[in-house]
Amino acid sequence: MHALISHRTAGRSTYLLLFYAYCAFGVLLQVFPPLLDRLTGEFGVSHQLASLVMTLFMAPLVLFCVPAGVLVDRLGIARTGRLSFAAMLVGGLLTALAGSFPLLLLGRIVSGMGGGLLLITLLKIATQSFGKQQRGLALGVFAAGLPVGTGLAFNLLAPLGQALDWRPATLVATLIVGSAFLVFEALVGRGRVGAADAGGHSLPVNPALALTSAELWRLAATTTFGYAAILAFTTWAPTILVGYAGVAPWVAALITSLLLVIDIPFAPLWGGLSDRLGRRKPFIVGAFAVYLAGSLAVPFVAVSPGIGVPGLLVVITFMGVGCAMFFPTALAIPAEVVVPELAGAAYGLFFTFQVFGMMLGPLLLGYVLDLGTATDAFHTMSVVTLAGLLAALTLRSR
Repeated sequence: MHALISHRTAGRSTYLLLFYAYCAFGVLLQVFPPLLDRLTGEFGVSHQLASLVMTLFMAPLVLFCVPAGVLVDRLGIARTGRLSFAAMLVGGLLTALAGSFPLLLLGRIVSGMGGGLLLITLLKIATQSFGKQQRGLALGVFAAGLPVGTGLAFNLLAPLGQALDWRPATLVATLIVGSAFLVFEALVGRGRVGAADAGGHSLPVNPALALTSAELWRLAATTTFGYAAILAFTTWAPTILVGYAGVAPWVAALITSLLLVIDIPFAPLWGGLSDRLGRRKPFIVGAFAVYLAGSLAVPFVAVSPGIGVPGLLVVITFMGVGCAMFFPTALAIPAEVVVPELAGAAYGLFFTFQVFGMMLGPLLLGYVLDLGTATDAFHTMSVVTLAGLLAALTLRSR
């Protein structure tokens, strides 16, 4: 009986850590999209250059994620978790104190490298803590952390940034990361989560064994397009919708945040359902189909008389339900195609292409906005989503 209670307590502790740490990551990542106009005004940069605050948060991870995954496999979750939080805190402070645009970008680079290492560490924790039949639910709880972080950034920190400046908003985001570090230390440092892996592995881990999986590479292509479409929308919609739909900045931020906020209940729901059915691919394909339909509707709904904001709320909520299908099921596949000892390397490859998509999406739409119109930007996002749907159809996982 005591062992059963301890197991349940450890499970709840793991859920808490996965959720809150990803939430803190999301706050630090998403603090800038509603405040991009502040950066263009203060530093005199173009839309495309302003998008670098998102792009460079992710760009170094294209080269860093696979080595980071191997590092997690070798050193264990305790050491890599502490290293990741330290980098995020240093990067957040550099960003908040930056007096020039290049220094701001440097802070974002440091923050992003720490964030990438943190996400791989968290997924290693999920892999070693839950079996295949429970992993979808656990990853759904994990995935729900990002929309909570996005909601906090868009709906609490954005008004702070508009009233004062982007620097106080960034500082608050960094403090939230610090609180997540305290949770990590309380649970992992004291052995309540991941105690068996806290010291790492003494045997060398060969990442090539993970990187030879053809299914991982098919998933990588799907992931690139998926995250490009999602991050492109959440980065630029708060700015685009102000003029396009004629709404206040805070309304545009609120509408945009629904894309991910709706994942809070739905990501665990879809993840748990995929566990019960033993299927992942149908949820991924369905996610792209739903998101594509919504992305095609947004530019028409936004300018339709008598529909406007209510219509956007419905359509973007619908798109968010699609996102919620994608996150936990795609995240479950890497752990299911390699042995547990190589999970870090597998997730390193996954995040390499996730990061590439997150980097590409905002930059692509920023470029389109500089050369074309908001309508062109929405249509570009739909094309990216269609490419993701075609890639998802090639997956072999059930």
